[in-house]
Amino acid sequence: MGTFNVKNFFGSMFTPVEDDVEENYYGEEEGYIEEEGYEQEPIAEEAFMEEPRTFVQEQPAVTTPVMQQNATVIMLTPYDIRTSQIVCDHIREGHIVICNLTNTDKNQRVVDYISGGVYALGGRVEPTPVKTTFVCTPKSVNLVVENQDSEQVGTKVSAL
Repeated sequence: MGTFNVKNFFGSMFTPVEDDVEENYYGEEEGYIEEEGYEQEPIAEEAFMEEPRTFVQEQPAVTTPVMQQNATVIMLTPYDIRTSQIVCDHIREGHIVICNLTNTDKNQRVVDYISGGVYALGGRVEPTPVKTTFVCTPKSVNLVVENQDSEQVGTKVSAL
């Protein structure tokens, strides 16, 4: 059997391998073909010219219905939740509702239901000088309440 030389074995592992490539060579590489397709095309100056801005007029997401010249006024006497819903239905249709309450134990529930419904529809509820009567107006009606200090006391209603 032959002799094994450890120095030659490990020595060949740690000596750098000679390479034919020169590290500091900056010349053109062989085999590189310059193609015209990769060149950047010149950009025309007109591409950078600012175009005049055009503005699109924004449309509202929800349109309010156009109120008729003559407003409908409805007088109701709500006495329970079912009749209170009728009041809210009239407000949704754009009618002005004058409510006259009767003396029942459900008055507070009726007023709460109507005022909540009218508020949700964007309208207003205003009391009148008579304690048991109030006016409900839809969103499209302007309700003007005069102060106690003025000559006339009461509620004025005008359609927009």
